[in-house]
Amino acid sequence: MKSSKQDAFTLIELLVVISIIAILAGIALPVFGEVQVRGAQTKALSNAKQIGLACKLFATDYNGNYPMYTDISKDPKVSATPGSSSNDVLQTLMPDYLPDKSIFGIPKSAFCKKVGAGQTGNKLGSQENEWAYCLGLSDTSNSRFPLLADGFKTPSSGSYSTDETDFGGVWKGKKAIVIRCDTSGTVETLLSTNHTVKRSENNTKNAFIAGPNDDPPWFGTGVSVLNPAQ
Repeated sequence: MKSSKQDAFTLIELLVVISIIAILAGIALPVFGEVQVRGAQTKALSNAKQIGLACKLFATDYNGNYPMYTDISKDPKVSATPGSSSNDVLQTLMPDYLPDKSIFGIPKSAFCKKVGAGQTGNKLGSQENEWAYCLGLSDTSNSRFPLLADGFKTPSSGSYSTDETDFGGVWKGKKAIVIRCDTSGTVETLLSTNHTVKRSENNTKNAFIAGPNDDPPWFGTGVSVLNPAQ
């Protein structure tokens, strides 16, 4: 008498397989999302470093000064107008030091909703730029001073938002891309208490706030932080 051979899976076996697949998917999806974020941060850091290098090149032509004004067709120390947003100032890097403005945008940033929407020319309009900028620095400033960073929730606080749909929330208040005055750059971990960038590894004061009683002094006079135009 021949024994019957069972070719199909039982219900219990199918449920076990489905459960294993669900567990593996639950593990893999967050990891995949994190990889995507890290990739976006790496690309954004590369773009920001290029902007920092362009500022350095600009300084070689303007007595060591990083960009400060909206119009460099005139003598930048006499008759040019100071910028009121980082867009006003950084656009002076084009086209002589940067080829176009695509480098200023970051996908998903609330500051960049108009990037790629058909705007042309070398003017950085509102919502076309991610980067905040420290106005008033030069190539001889302290190398640890920040020069560029992701735009802030409010520039006066130098802090970021945990809401990725909010201004200053592109990295959810966990990370920020910072280019220092010597044009070095990193993806820095923010302080969890107030979502700010610390000045150095051993100094947890806000890197973008110039406290009047700091010792040694930080920034000093004549330096201000400009946010991107909203």
